[in-house]
Amino acid sequence: MTPARLQEPGAPVHFIVPGPLGTLTGGFIYDRLMIEGLEAAGRLGAVHELAGDFPRAAPYDIAAGAAVLAGLPDRAVCVIDGLALTALGQAVAQHAPRLDVVAMIHHPLADETGLSEREKAAFFEAEKAVLADVARVVVSSGRTALRLRDFAVNPSSVRVVEPGSAGWARGQAWTGGEGTPVRVLTVGSLTPRKGHDIALRALALCPDLDWHLDIVGAPRDAAHAAALEELAGALGLADRVTFHGELGDGDLLALHRAAALFLSATHHEGFGMALADAVAFGLPVVTTEEGAVADAVRTAAERVPAGDVEALGRKLRVLLARHDARLGLAARSRDAAAGLADWAQAQAAFQRAVDGVTLQ
Repeated sequence: MTPARLQEPGAPVHFIVPGPLGTLTGGFIYDRLMIEGLEAAGRLGAVHELAGDFPRAAPYDIAAGAAVLAGLPDRAVCVIDGLALTALGQAVAQHAPRLDVVAMIHHPLADETGLSEREKAAFFEAEKAVLADVARVVVSSGRTALRLRDFAVNPSSVRVVEPGSAGWARGQAWTGGEGTPVRVLTVGSLTPRKGHDIALRALALCPDLDWHLDIVGAPRDAAHAAALEELAGALGLADRVTFHGELGDGDLLALHRAAALFLSATHHEGFGMALADAVAFGLPVVTTEEGAVADAVRTAAERVPAGDVEALGRKLRVLLARHDARLGLAARSRDAAAGLADWAQAQAAFQRAVDGVTLQ
């Protein structure tokens, strides 16, 4: 890695993000709130929103990102979101000696679900190469920190800054969702990694029970999103599933209040912000072994192996049929919620990590 330079507290920070900052995905929400913390502390240099389909951006979009790096003054602190980092690898290698480049890794690109073995290998090698050129790395979970050892990243250069839980989710008094149908809520972009197809197939094993599934998330992968709607129809669930698309905080709050159960069938998470929000809200949570990254979520949730439709179906059958089982699981969420940070704590930790004050 590039030799790290400890920054004077208060140094301005430039932030490069791979798209519009207002995008409602976990990674963008994390970046936006960290940027808001920098701005509130008087530390924000500039936000550079790149156009293009990162990490598979076109050459002209990569060139525009390289121009941003070229335009930064010597010794400038620059945080680059992991979705853009690998595509900008050549420019990072060129400018790292004169800049203080910090990588913000939500999860390695090679760990995305649905990639071919060739794509996984290409992303792995590209990310390994660019991480050797940055001064420091910030990750959003301890699991990602451990994973980066496979990329030959020195653990002393990595700082874990877990997300906070949403303000609208904290301190709520979930009442138990006793109405019918039993409303099941899942939140996550419509991409293969989130496992919505697994959730649909598992719920299809409970046709005799009265339930309705609310899916919140933008169709980031349009072909996959269309395939999910087709799958719901093929399974005979079209009338029992609502695809809400991307929603703001007010609508999310309303759906959490109406829900009797939160479900995430994810194959992998960098942290699982939607899961943490559900625990903070006090909902009973069912997820996968790969999904419950935060310790508080792992303590609260019922978990099954990722991709195991039958195991998830069995777990859902019990919880859909038994209100008392949902209440017991909700009590675990309420107990675990105290272990979740708020965003003010996360923002302060992020600024310390960017400054490198934890390096030995």
